[in-house]
Amino acid sequence: MGSTKKETLKKVAVGCQGGGMHAAFEVGVLTEILKDVAKKKFELVGLSGTSAGALCTLMTWYGLAPKKSGPGSAQQAIDALNHAWDGFTADTPTEDVLSRLAYYAFRAQETETPLLGLSAGMFGISPSSIVSRTIYSWLPRLDVRKQYFDLEYYLTTACPEFDHIKWPRVKTRLLIGATEIVQGCETVFDSALKAGAHPQQINRWRKQLPLSLRGVAASGTLPEFSQAVRIDGGYYWDGGYSQNPPLREFFSGVPREDTPDELWIVRINPQQWPEAPTTRADIVDRENELIGNLSLNKELDFILTVNGMIDSYGGKLAKDYKPVTVRTIKMTEGTADELRYSSKFDRSREFTNRLRDEGTAVGRDWLNRWPGNVGSWPDDAAYR
Repeated sequence: MGSTKKETLKKVAVGCQGGGMHAAFEVGVLTEILKDVAKKKFELVGLSGTSAGALCTLMTWYGLAPKKSGPGSAQQAIDALNHAWDGFTADTPTEDVLSRLAYYAFRAQETETPLLGLSAGMFGISPSSIVSRTIYSWLPRLDVRKQYFDLEYYLTTACPEFDHIKWPRVKTRLLIGATEIVQGCETVFDSALKAGAHPQQINRWRKQLPLSLRGVAASGTLPEFSQAVRIDGGYYWDGGYSQNPPLREFFSGVPREDTPDELWIVRINPQQWPEAPTTRADIVDRENELIGNLSLNKELDFILTVNGMIDSYGGKLAKDYKPVTVRTIKMTEGTADELRYSSKFDRSREFTNRLRDEGTAVGRDWLNRWPGNVGSWPDDAAYR
């Protein structure tokens, strides 16, 4: 008797890079991926994200997860993801003003020409200072929603049933990347530890902790804006300093039959530039993109190395591990070229909707061509 359709579905894991509001592109891509999950074109076994990519993958995973109110579904994930992203963008007139101030302040820093006295340094007031605390206490009185400036509160309101997830029934694994700043450790907040599905891996310079909303908040904590998040005695900043996004837990210590067949990276930090940057704005932008890409590329290259060893040596290696196809989903070259570091702080609805619409179009075109007419890593990360 032949295999069932479910048994023949490819197992896919999706990793989403961090990159501020540029992650709106990922919202569009993930929405299209979820539509195909609903049509059972493949099995989504894993999600991974860092910073804004962590927010996107958390909400996707949360919508899929079985909870007290019901089993979860692809449509619930689409709704949760897009509703949460709408809540993350500027909604009130005051929020729109704050978004523009942040964008222009970082833009002024890039060009070294402060506008009306603004520069990104004005946002560098210590987050623990009385000045910062006073500013935050006044924001709600100025028609700024608490979820707009308090990430932990935002996540709690976006995932009201997080404490009622039925962990043993969760089928999609979620990895969230953060950076422990005192000991200097890469850290992964892992849903599998909450579910008891995989043993915790111990490494002095690499932490693996159970998934929590506080861990997701840590993944998106920039020291310019917020104090380090304290979890179990550690102090955490944005995961972009170490992993963008984390991947190895999908393969290390996991039975061969449970590992993904394919790994799709939604890249919002372009691998290439048209030419060497020379202006300050271009240099700042490219530095940030390289930080977001080079650690990721090392993990992807290691996967290809293991693929080559399986092909060359077979034997027990091939019995324990299977080759993994790595693929890239990326913005159009024109959009990637026009974005800057400063635009990562543009929370205006017009800007984020434009990127989300592009993610929808790019994602649908890519999925319609998968698997036979899309490329694979490393060649598919290139624009030319």
